[in-house]
Amino acid sequence: MLKKYILAIETSCDDTSIAILDDYTVISCVTKDSTKELNHYGGIVPEIASRKHEEYIIDIYKQCLYESKINPKEIGYICYTNEPGLPGSLHVGEIFAKSLAYFLDIEAYPINHIHAHIFSAFINTKDIDYPFLSLIASGKTTSIFLIEGPTKILELIKTNDDAIGETFDKIAKKLGLGYPGGPKIDSLFDKTKTSLMFPKQSVLDNFSFSGIKSHVLRIIDQQIKSNTLDVVTIASSFMNWAINTLIEKLNYFKTKYDINNICIGGGVASNSLFKSEIKKTFKSSFVPLKEFSCDNAAMIGYLFYQTNLFKK
Repeated sequence: MLKKYILAIETSCDDTSIAILDDYTVISCVTKDSTKELNHYGGIVPEIASRKHEEYIIDIYKQCLYESKINPKEIGYICYTNEPGLPGSLHVGEIFAKSLAYFLDIEAYPINHIHAHIFSAFINTKDIDYPFLSLIASGKTTSIFLIEGPTKILELIKTNDDAIGETFDKIAKKLGLGYPGGPKIDSLFDKTKTSLMFPKQSVLDNFSFSGIKSHVLRIIDQQIKSNTLDVVTIASSFMNWAINTLIEKLNYFKTKYDINNICIGGGVASNSLFKSEIKKTFKSSFVPLKEFSCDNAAMIGYLFYQTNLFKK
């Protein structure tokens, strides 16, 4: 039996995902997140997330096989997320990948989660034009990269502390909006209510969101104490500041490297203001399809193809 399919596994945080690909094309991708289970806590609880991976992964594997209509013996390679991520969550995916690989007598290959996000907008295509800039902005990271090839990835700037998505989550929680915070704040955004001003960051410095988070949380506490809480103004002002911070730094590197193409990855890529501003800034912008914008196994399998690991 010809072994030609790639099975990919993603368990870096709270999304359990398995995908099957054939020649750069996604045949099936099944993802289940733990958001509902974590809503009660207002964010990620590592121990609960890893236990949910253990609970979901077998059923997701079976569903993925059913949807793709392939025999497990047709799987030629397995790849899995090995970094970065929550240690317990990563461990579940790695053990499953290596156990399945042993059973099928094939190899299992580790893939960098962030690097996979970089290429997620190109899933289901073979050819990519290099170089391009990439912004990965999520609940776990905020970084800008210069991409000259699948294995030529230079991190230009990163966050010194909290990631942008994490900051959205914590501010939304304080405002009583629930989790996840990004979509909640985005749904309230009103450009006419961005009157609160916050300090600008230098385009030469790494991202830093810890200070702005503390500043906004203090404003919320003050308004709650004085019974003047204005949820829309606070949410809109913060979102306007956060997106402008991303755009200003991206524009700097666009000019520095004379690159007019950008690929966006991570959950913040779905932010409505960000999507509109990025189109004004870059001639060509590539954003993942909705199903590939958050953590998913399809991007893990796609990067496996791009790096040609199976040819080594």
